[in-house]
Amino acid sequence: MNTISDDALRSARERLLARGAELRERVRRIESDLRRSAAPLPRDAPDAAIVLENDEILQAIDETARRELHLIDHALERLDVGTFAICEMCGEPIEAERRHIVPYATYCRECAKDA
Repeated sequence: MNTISDDALRSARERLLARGAELRERVRRIESDLRRSAAPLPRDAPDAAIVLENDEILQAIDETARRELHLIDHALERLDVGTFAICEMCGEPIEAERRHIVPYATYCRECAKDA
């Protein structure tokens, strides 16, 4: 049974959707940068090496953003089926403070320690 109020659910959905939009835009910009649509790879070897090192950082940021997007999508699915505020491990409510800090949390504080 979900004990979270409709207002809290609406607020959580809005926060998740806003964060998802932000991350999707970040992923789009990274993809554009990695395609070098704005500026091709420099011909100078040291400059090219710096750009390639930056690409590795961009790829790590992209991977992290995509991982968070997956968590957000899962949280939105949980909202749709009414299990958003319920721990997937023990079935107890996820604390409001935890949901506020980590809106896509799937475990309560205690179960997160064991996960």
